[in-house]
Amino acid sequence: MTKSPQRPLNPTLWRTGRALAGRTRIRLFRELVANPGSSVSELADAVHIGQSDASQELRRLQSRGLLQRRRAGPKVVYRPVPDPQVYSAEPLLEALFRCMAKPASADEDILRIAQGAAHDHRIRLIRHLLPHPLRTEDLRNRTQLPVSTLKRHLNMLEECRWVRRQGALWEIRSSSHPLAQTLLRLIR
Repeated sequence: MTKSPQRPLNPTLWRTGRALAGRTRIRLFRELVANPGSSVSELADAVHIGQSDASQELRRLQSRGLLQRRRAGPKVVYRPVPDPQVYSAEPLLEALFRCMAKPASADEDILRIAQGAAHDHRIRLIRHLLPHPLRTEDLRNRTQLPVSTLKRHLNMLEECRWVRRQGALWEIRSSSHPLAQTLLRLIR
């Protein structure tokens, strides 16, 4: 039987944003960067959560292509290694490694940035704003979102510091944060 070639996986970017917007997942990831090859039970103990919860959170990160999982005897161990089938995994991991070089207090920035990219409507709005600033009415016409939905997502993007309002125009905010820069490149 001939094996068919594996097709690249293309997980949605907004779901990856949602996965990275979890405080416990970021704590587990930070621990895993410090101790690659840790078992689920070791990671659970390190961040003071149950093993079942740790396993579930780690699988969420793995499903986005950000972790490699393997069985080592009776244990399951994880490593922060990109899944080669997920195009966004390698650049996101590189950005996250740069973030992990900073103290854990900087994790709030990761959570904020990820929350801004954690919905398909927000990704669409960012994509429309990347070429140039737009008025709310232009964004509504381009996205066909109801006014209340549009305002809710624009407000969330503003709160997460992805966009700002300059008079009547919405524009993308410049950021030097590695995760924000990488997500913007992937959204384009």
